[in-house]
Amino acid sequence: MKFIHLADLHLGKMLHQFNLIDLQKELLDQVVAYIQNHDIQAVVIAGDIYDRSVPSQEAVNILNDFLNQLINEAHVKVLMISGNHDSNDRLNFASAILESQGLYIETRLKPEMSYVEIADVRFYMLPFFKPLHLKHLVKDINFTTYNEAMAYYLSYQNLDPRYRNILITHQFVGHHSQVSDSEMTLSVGGTDVIDPRLFARFDYVALGHLHAPQSVQRKTIRYAGSLMRYSFSEVHQDKSFTVVDTDDMSLVTIPLIPSLQVTMYRGSYEDFIEHRIVTKNDDLLAIELTDNHLIPHAIDQLRQRYPNVLQLTYPQLLLDKNLHLDHYHEVKNMSYYELFEHFYEDMTDQKLDEASRTIVHELLDEAGGSNEAS
Repeated sequence: MKFIHLADLHLGKMLHQFNLIDLQKELLDQVVAYIQNHDIQAVVIAGDIYDRSVPSQEAVNILNDFLNQLINEAHVKVLMISGNHDSNDRLNFASAILESQGLYIETRLKPEMSYVEIADVRFYMLPFFKPLHLKHLVKDINFTTYNEAMAYYLSYQNLDPRYRNILITHQFVGHHSQVSDSEMTLSVGGTDVIDPRLFARFDYVALGHLHAPQSVQRKTIRYAGSLMRYSFSEVHQDKSFTVVDTDDMSLVTIPLIPSLQVTMYRGSYEDFIEHRIVTKNDDLLAIELTDNHLIPHAIDQLRQRYPNVLQLTYPQLLLDKNLHLDHYHEVKNMSYYELFEHFYEDMTDQKLDEASRTIVHELLDEAGGSNEAS
């Protein structure tokens, strides 16, 4: 049989205040279209279904539509676990009722892993958990690392070798795995890292949490990767979903290509104004200006040509030890009002509206901020 491995949908994700929901729907539609043209029996979603524990209504609607197409139209089974971004209680709602329709949801750590049997394959569902979550199962042992907790938990799970045994889980596996800025750090000091050798008894491990598609130690311990690029640290990652054939445990990756791509460009302000660099003007852009001086209202001018500029930085200035000296006189002649407005615009890429400007001026006046900087 063949199944699709997805993970880290992060439905409802915002990137620098840009709502990605329409792009997420496009990509889920690509998954549905693939299933309609191929012999797929199941879809596995390895956690972080939503981006927040309390998802937006539009995120819930998108998931509902996606599951309806998979189960009621394409007639495939769906197996879904919670990740560290998900609310266990919300995701688990009505799960017992939905099983009869072919939707299997697991959000709680149980003494014995629940599994779903499809033909000669058993899918074991292990949602995200922390070491402290084992306390209600093991009262006399305190685990200090995720690896210790996982090793203990898996040690008393019984697997039947007559089946293909597939594990679905959401953890940080492998010390050398590729990470990006958009992944939430689970802990510090490497205590969250799990040794992939713990999964030796499983024929395939469908992982979620890390956003870069990658295999860990062996090709059948795999992160499907996120649905799309969720930070500018991911601009060099090509997103995909994984198709697994359990007959020979072969894998195929299918590209996921949104109509607007999250990408980054580097060049001078003049290069961008003259349209010398950007391939697609309405992509979601981070722009790095190589100019050695600040350009007034640069982001406003650039957005007239590239409407979805989400981030603007000056890497050269960050490396310039003389930055404060170069602009000392410019800053020296600004009022506190102007300094605050420039700071606000740099931090948010937005200008203060009139109502906010009035409040700021009143507060600065009360604090004696009407004096010129000196």
